[in-house]
Amino acid sequence: MEIGKYYYVVVNNENRMFMEEVVVYGDNHTERSVTTTLETERAELFDTYKHAKELADTYGFKVKKIRSDILGLGSR
Repeated sequence: MEIGKYYYVVVNNENRMFMEEVVVYGDNHTERSVTTTLETERAELFDTYKHAKELADTYGFKVKKIRSDILGLGSR
């Protein structure tokens, strides 16, 4: 994550961010589940609005733009 760079995150109605799809393999079985988090470091970050929007539309979420920064190094 670059300091000062803008990213897009996909959030649900409770402002929980999309993490990633977890795929579990075992005995010819595949499961997919959507997980969400409140921690920016664990959320899936997108460089472009287009990719974030595609995922958001798939799950009925919305897109938010965030800026990564470190307190004391330019944050306000």
